[in-house]
Amino acid sequence: MKKNLWIGIWVVVIVALAIVFFVTQTKREPEVIKIGAILPLTGDIGIYGEKMKNGIDLAVEEINKSGGIKGKKLVVLYEDDQGDPKISVSAFRKLVTTEKVPVIVGGAISACALSVAPIADREKVVLFSPAASSPKLTGISKYFFRNWPSDVYEGWVMGKFVANHLKLHKLAILYVNNDWGVGLSKEFKKAFAKRGGSIVAEESFDQGATDFRTQLTKILKSNPRAIYVIGYVKELLVLLRQKEEMGIKIQLLSTYGFYEPQILKEVKEAAEGTIFTAPMFDSKSPSRAVGTYVEEYKAKYGVEPDVWSAQAYDAVNIIALALQKGAKTGSEIRDEIA
Repeated sequence: MKKNLWIGIWVVVIVALAIVFFVTQTKREPEVIKIGAILPLTGDIGIYGEKMKNGIDLAVEEINKSGGIKGKKLVVLYEDDQGDPKISVSAFRKLVTTEKVPVIVGGAISACALSVAPIADREKVVLFSPAASSPKLTGISKYFFRNWPSDVYEGWVMGKFVANHLKLHKLAILYVNNDWGVGLSKEFKKAFAKRGGSIVAEESFDQGATDFRTQLTKILKSNPRAIYVIGYVKELLVLLRQKEEMGIKIQLLSTYGFYEPQILKEVKEAAEGTIFTAPMFDSKSPSRAVGTYVEEYKAKYGVEPDVWSAQAYDAVNIIALALQKGAKTGSEIRDEIA
């Protein structure tokens, strides 16, 4: 009888200890703060999304090593929109409805940001883009932010440079037919026309296009002094190769889409002489912050960072500042960032 009693007591003690251990271990698990990220991680423009992801991951790693957000680990939940606005909307709804995130890094390209921003406004979720540049995004929502300059600025810079510095006044434009391409083309034309420039031909192509011979043939008939090309890296690679195959010798002008070492690696001479605009990231800057960032990026990924990763890195750190100040809801994060 006594033996059975002691067995019963030990069973109770063991169960009690197990409960205490479980509760204690549960409490020791670090609490997390979740934010979302919607980027083109695959597809024709996946190269840009992967670099942005690198910048985000590095920022999160640094933040968590420094104690996280008020002791809580920062976690990023990624969704791949492949640069497709419809997929971007679905990804946004998933992150907001299922994961309940209050802020999302994304709308990496203008078309995706434009499709999601109105929904973010209704849901009171912050959407922070590290790369979308369409002028239509300015003022679209009080919950939308970006740390990338508007096409208004890039179009103005190139329009002024071509007319005043290169002294070229007859141009053709070849642009990707999406919100970015249409918006930048429009801003460039306005800036160029104000300085006496004339657009003698204008052709467009679908995102992901693989044949530019028809557009190039039409453009050449108008005898322009140069062609202003607005497109992404994979389209530019095809365009440059076909331009060489057709024996076309004409000055090319381009945008930040040209800011990609892969172009020089793959087509070399075909890209030589192209003049393009791009937001500046100087990896050799004397700034201590930039120097530290470059060192840590190279240590983690084995390559030097570029503007895509740098902008995404900054976007996360801006969001983290708002979170460190105690902002939790989309509305609170919005107010802090503003």
